[in-house]
Amino acid sequence: MTQLLLQFKKILVVLFIINANTAFAGTINEALNLIERVLPGSSMNFVLKQIPMENEKDVFEIEAANDGKIILSGNNAVSVATAFNWYLKYYLHLSCDWQAVKPLSYNGEFPAPKNKVRRVNKAKERFFNNTCTFGYTYPFWNWEKWQRMIDWMAMNSINRPLMQAGQEYIWLEVWKSFGLTDSEIKSYFTGPAHLPWHRMANIDSWGGPLPDSYINGQMTLQKQILKRSRDLGMKPILTAFAGHVPQQLKRIYPNANIKQINPGWGGFDKPYATWFLDPEEELFEQIQIRFLKAQRKIFGTDHLYSTDPFNEIDPPSWEPSYLDKVGKTIYNSMNKVDKKSVWYQMTWTFLFDSVHWTAPRLEAMIKSVPSGKLVFLDYACELHELYKKTDNFHGAPFVWCYLGNFGGNTHLASPMRMVDKLISESYKVPNMNGLGLTLEGINVNPVIFEMVLEHSWYDDFKQDNWLAAYSARRTQQQDPMVLKAWEMLNKTVFVDSSLGLWNHSVVFQTSPLLDLKHSYWSTNSKIKYRNTDLANAIEVMIKANDTSKKSDNYAYDVVNLTRQTLGNLGAVVHGRMVEAYKAKNIRKFEKHAADFLELGQDIDVLLGTRHEFLLGTWLANAQKWGANAEEKAYYERNAREIITIWHKGGGALTDYANRQLNGLMRTYYMPRWEKYIELMKQSLLEDKPIDEAAFIQWKTTFEQDWVDKQQNTFITQPQGSAVETAIKLFEKYKIHLISDYYAL
Repeated sequence: MTQLLLQFKKILVVLFIINANTAFAGTINEALNLIERVLPGSSMNFVLKQIPMENEKDVFEIEAANDGKIILSGNNAVSVATAFNWYLKYYLHLSCDWQAVKPLSYNGEFPAPKNKVRRVNKAKERFFNNTCTFGYTYPFWNWEKWQRMIDWMAMNSINRPLMQAGQEYIWLEVWKSFGLTDSEIKSYFTGPAHLPWHRMANIDSWGGPLPDSYINGQMTLQKQILKRSRDLGMKPILTAFAGHVPQQLKRIYPNANIKQINPGWGGFDKPYATWFLDPEEELFEQIQIRFLKAQRKIFGTDHLYSTDPFNEIDPPSWEPSYLDKVGKTIYNSMNKVDKKSVWYQMTWTFLFDSVHWTAPRLEAMIKSVPSGKLVFLDYACELHELYKKTDNFHGAPFVWCYLGNFGGNTHLASPMRMVDKLISESYKVPNMNGLGLTLEGINVNPVIFEMVLEHSWYDDFKQDNWLAAYSARRTQQQDPMVLKAWEMLNKTVFVDSSLGLWNHSVVFQTSPLLDLKHSYWSTNSKIKYRNTDLANAIEVMIKANDTSKKSDNYAYDVVNLTRQTLGNLGAVVHGRMVEAYKAKNIRKFEKHAADFLELGQDIDVLLGTRHEFLLGTWLANAQKWGANAEEKAYYERNAREIITIWHKGGGALTDYANRQLNGLMRTYYMPRWEKYIELMKQSLLEDKPIDEAAFIQWKTTFEQDWVDKQQNTFITQPQGSAVETAIKLFEKYKIHLISDYYAL
């Protein structure tokens, strides 16, 4: 950074110390740093100012200065960062992507707004993350990736991020203070990618003992994450105790009421089930107090705490009086340490088991906490708006949340018009406290996530206008063909029914079967739109001009859409293959089987052109946490496991977190199909049924070996031209895509 820029920044800091309150002055320098990180060399074009909130709501302004600079104003640093992002999107046609691996660049003039832009946010809080995101997305991230994500959060007006990294360091110290040994505690923890389900009291010990390199490294990383988030004016939500304890605590407190509560969750064996301390025990409060004090000492606090008791598990008692005690104890023990504490809880617990969580039981939990001190994160409002079924959570504040995907699945699903309508309705509810994203994976469908976060800045959101602007920043210009393609997608592909309750996949990612209806995690592999409509939109999009085709965001969009339409075609080819098999026509079967396998391999090649779809990067990031070869192998194994078998080959959660990644297609999904097709052919030649039992046995061993033996290596940098490869493959399969026809 030049001396001139440094001097300029110092002058600005002095200016705001004089003219702004201390809190804002303390974050303004970080807002300037954000601008430089995102668009290097551009901060000289902006002047940053503070303005007051409007009726306790966040606000930003953009206007021209007399000297040709652009004034970005906001009531805090998040609002200023949002103003900067708004300027990028609507004046420079630049899109700051949440998976960016390098800063933006811009070579033209910085146009000044003709009229002042002023926006007031209707949502007090903008929540981001999910406990599960720390397993499906974040477990192996380093500071470089987190830094870019935090900048993206600030620019998209996030002010309540859930930040759960590093808490095992705190728990290690706390459990040691109660007399447990290092070995007992580290073996109680799971492997890195499984920690979310350990934190939610679903499993213990799987993949443990957790190495010191991860415990200490994540603590250091969390300090960086929290400092940057707070410097930008966010209020991160940390963790509190909800009753989950190590089984070994019974050794020290043999008379304490500690019970195993969830044997069998997710198909795990009983030794991995968790233990719960009854809230009536005095020990409960002691643990909460020690944990929160230790956490505050290391990580500080913004007085916001997340905890989700009984996530996908049965409480020791369903009596409303017992649930009332649980709620009271959790909150009161928080309050003993922090008088300003506010408890955030995701509503998935109640949605997942709506049969048992009857109105009286839920009401008992809600009313056990003082009014305004329990905030509900209405977890998956595009699927089920729980606030509408619970008398608006009996007046407790809630955040309307869009989930978007389970397990980080990469299926194309963006019900934009429905989400727009539901959000607009939620504003009318007095105790609606904000908007949020509870996505489990960030690697898919950016369009709808950006729409949700921008929605509350409009008095009257116009989706068609918004989509036109989105189209322009995907290509850094308004390209008629690209705009038309996005409009076609919004009308015919991003349909209201494009999401189902469980995860999505394409046929290649399902466990091989003749009848896919019987594949547990592939029940939503059938798309809710016509694949020809998706293909028609792609055909229009690839007619973009040469300038558009040079845009990195355009390249991602073309690959993202093409991989989906080719995956959808796979179901058609599979159907023809099965028809030929049932007709005992071996010639046609061999043709369709060859086509099916070739299509899967082509998709793998396409995925290899984009960094967002590289298995190699996911595994390399995991290996970097290792201090030696043994640890590197440990972390890689854990990274392989969570996205494939989840915990064991052939287990109940196998393929739950399925996703299209280069390398994963080629070495994990396709070999399973190759083996099954081999057995299908053998069945035809010998005129006897497929030996399904033999296949399941082989598949289980293969899946486990893929995780354990780590025999493959994968690229960590994209290969080939993304746009050229997508167009080439689209043209190769065009006759089958556009006509919705696959010849026998």
